Amino acid sequence: MLNWKNVFKGWAGVPVLILVVLAGVWFFPSYKSWQYQRAYDKVEEPYYTDTYGGTTPEETYDLFIDALKAGDVELASRYFVLYKQDDWLGTLQEYEKEGILLSFAEELENTKKIWKKSEKSDEETVSFTYKVLIEEEGTATFQGQEINIPAGNYTNETVFTKYPSGVWKIEGL
Repeated sequence: MLNWKNVFKGWAGVPVLILVVLAGVWFFPSYKSWQYQRAYDKVEEPYYTDTYGGTTPEETYDLFIDALKAGDVELASRYFVLYKQDDWLGTLQEYEKEGILLSFAEELENTKKIWKKSEKSDEETVSFTYKVLIEEEGTATFQGQEINIPAGNYTNETVFTKYPSGVWKIEGL
């Protein structure tokens, strides 16, 4: 029978100690890697389970406009990428409070008519550009601040990102 107390008193304990250290070195990184992967999966999960959006960027845009026309700002905000949803919810609630939600939806519908797909689009990101002419300088009030809008030609961009769940989300308007 093996007496563990005596194993570590002489040179016979060295191979046992080496085996214990090697087992620890092998197991510890695997355990840490597993923990990191689990944390990463938890952070990434919303991107795989999010179903708000269309199978094309245009479909997502149309769903967004339909939600605006219905006055459902909560639903409309869900068509944006996750990290922008709260900001857009606040903005859309402000538009609703100011009574400009429907005119915003109409403006977006008109914008889609003059879209041109950008050359920098790929399988995961699609952008559409459009030109806007502002003939006279003006101001707009948003969230209590006056914003000066100078006259001129402007090129704007609407950007979409494809989520791992297969839906397209609005990255920016």
